[in-house]
Parts: sequence; C-alpha cells; structure tokens
Amino acid sequence: MDPSLSSPSSPLRLSGTPAGPGSSPAPTPRPTLVAAGPGRQPTTTSLRAISPSPSPPTAVESFGFDALKETFAVDVAAADARPLDVPLAAPFTIASSRLVAVNNVAVRVELHSGAVGWGEAPVLPSVTAEDQPAALDAAGRACAALVGAPAAPLGALLQDVASVLPGHAFASARAGVEMALIDAVANSIRIPLWRLFGGASDSVTTDITIPIVTPNDAAQLAAKYRGQGFQTLKLKVGKNLNSDVEVLKAIRLVHPDCSFILDANEGYTANQAIEVLDRLNEMGVTPVLFEQPVHRDDWDGLRDVSSVAMEKYKVAVAADESCRSLLDAQKIINGNLAHVINIKLAKLGVLGALEIIDAARKANIALMIGGMVETRIAMGFAGHLAAGLGCFSFVDLDTPLLLSEDPVYGGYEAFGPVYKFTNARGHGGFLHLGTDASK
Repeated sequence: MDPSLSSPSSPLRLSGTPAGPGSSPAPTPRPTLVAAGPGRQPTTTSLRAISPSPSPPTAVESFGFDALKETFAVDVAAADARPLDVPLAAPFTIASSRLVAVNNVAVRVELHSGAVGWGEAPVLPSVTAEDQPAALDAAGRACAALVGAPAAPLGALLQDVASVLPGHAFASARAGVEMALIDAVANSIRIPLWRLFGGASDSVTTDITIPIVTPNDAAQLAAKYRGQGFQTLKLKVGKNLNSDVEVLKAIRLVHPDCSFILDANEGYTANQAIEVLDRLNEMGVTPVLFEQPVHRDDWDGLRDVSSVAMEKYKVAVAADESCRSLLDAQKIINGNLAHVINIKLAKLGVLGALEIIDAARKANIALMIGGMVETRIAMGFAGHLAAGLGCFSFVDLDTPLLLSEDPVYGGYEAFGPVYKFTNARGHGGFLHLGTDASK
C-alpha cells in the first residue's frame, strides 16, 4: 500500500517549532500556506427551455473525490513550474486575440511516495488575468510553499493553494497546481481521474474549432474535419458580421450536415448578435449554441440575446467570459441571463469549477466544458473531469489538435472527435522537460 494512504494527517505548517517528542499537539486551527505576492429593459422570457445537462448514469465504481479530499494525506517532496511553449500549426484568431503559439506553464508535483502529477496553467490574456510570466511566478510561489510542508489532507492543501493564489487573478496558475496535486494523488492510489470524479464514462466526444479565417480557408478546414469524423464545428465569429456570414455559407457547402456552435468571444453588440441569428435563419441555419455573444460585463445584452435566441429560434446561449467566479454563476442563474454556463478550469480553478458545476446542476442550467489553447495535459484533465461527471451537454476540448506538435507522452487516445481515457491512473499524461524523466 502507498504509505500516504495510511499516514496520519497533520497540520500544514511552513514554519514554527514542532511539537516535542511524545507531546500531544493542542487542537489549534490549522495554519495555511502564505506567499507574498504581487440601457435595455430586461425581458421576462424564461431561459430554461433548453434541456439541462444530462444526468450521469449510475457509476459502476466511484472512489469519491470529496471523500478522498478528507482522507488522503499529501506529503509533497518536490514541486516546480516551468514554461511550456508549443507552436500552433496555424495562427489562431478569435474576436479578442490572435495566437501563433501556446505559451503556458507546466507544473510538476512529486510526493514522498514517489508518485508524480502534472498540471498545466493555460494562458490566454484576453480571458485569463495572467500572462505567462505572471502565471509562472504565481505557480512557482505556490510550488515553493508546498515543498517541505508537513503532510496534510488533500482538501486542506487545495484550500491552502487557493489562499496563496486567490480569485480570478490567479485562476490559471491555481488550476495548474491543483491539477498536478490531484493527478499525483490519483497516480498514488492507481486510479484514472475519470473514475475519481464519478466514473460516469471513460470517453468524451468533442467539437472542433475553426478560427476567424477567410471563407476559402474555413471551407478547407471544414472539409478536412468532416473527413476526420467531426460532426460539430465551433466557428469563431465576432470581428465582422458580414464576413462571419460568408464563412458560414462556405462551410455549409462542404459540410452541409454539420452542427454549428457560434463563439463570438464578446465581439458583438446585442443587436449585432440578434442580426446574425436573423440572417442565419434566412439561410436555413440554426446553431446549436451561441457562445458569449456580447461583452462579459454587458449583462442586459446577454439576457436580451438569450431571450430572443430561444424565443424566436430555439438557440441556446452560453456564458463563457461572463462567468469567472461562483458569484458570476449565481448572477447568471438568478438573473436568468443564459441557458448554458461554460466551465473552463483556467478561469475558475479546479475547485472553483466544481462549485459552479454543482450550483448549475442544482439550478437545472446546462453545462459546457471548454478550455484555452492547451496541450493534452490540461485538456486531458478537463476531459477526465467531464467523462467522470457525465453532466456536460457540450464538450469543446479540441485545442491540442491545433498544435504543430504534441509534447505530451501517454495520456488519452484520440480517435477523431472521440477521446478514450484508457490510462490506468491519473490523467496519464506527462512531459519531458529539461533533464527530468517524468513519472
């Protein structure tokens, strides 16, 4: 048995005088890690007409993440964060930014038992608060705080990481460290993450994204993805309404039976978003989802587009950039502002994402899972989470397919749009960085 399974939990201390031999510690509160650091009128139409996220089937075997957080003592031997730079196969343009490479942060955590976990802090400055230097610094501070700290329950350690890296300002770095810790624990007890998170399924089926490109380039990509078996195409829009419509026409010619997700990345006004739906309706095109049509802080616009989209065209609207915290999620739910909430670990952290997932399911709001531009480390973790929970109506976990190379060893297997999680433990992926030999 892994020694960490039976080791008693102890208060997590970064400094201070240990209790003397044979003495019983007083029942004082457990110290935490500390790191120094840097005018539209609303409509009343109900927005709950879309089918909510599917209820996961009864798991054959579930180890229970919540229970594990309370019972597994984590004793970190080493942890570090490093740049993770990978070029894209082609520039990736959305309404709010343009990328030519992934410039993320890899996080590696090793337990005293020898188990190793990997995480990734995805960086997209138009969505995440951090750029790569800021995420690297923040993750490094958290890693330094973890190393040498006495053993503590997994849940307590995760809460302490959240204290070191609080809120949306550090969400991406926090997510990377949380992923690595959870992966290390799953590797230690030798179970895959999808089983740890509920065991609903061992696979997911993703859409694939076409960035903002010319109609001809979009048609070529759509034909390619059709040949690879992708039925749902996510089309980036929001920079030019007329160009967006022309791209849609071109795609329909080569992939007439595909399902569309439109993602404006905050690029439209409410009136423009509604005009897009009007013009698509004239073409006989009905998207299955319209993601973040307006600016993240345009709550009235979001509600207006959601109401018109569902009432006139039965199109669901998703809040993505508008949902960066549990408070945002509650505002969306209580204000009836959108039909779907898009969960991204990089903007919420792992624990923050689980809180919002729970709130949305209780409110009967549908869920989507997505990501930034990520390698198979972060995308694999998110995929395991989605498969294990089994509650996502929309899955958008395609960005590793857009990279010019795959730096990740092991991990999930991709069969076109289907990801199979056949690994025996953790998320199964690891990196060779510098002279490290991974797991």
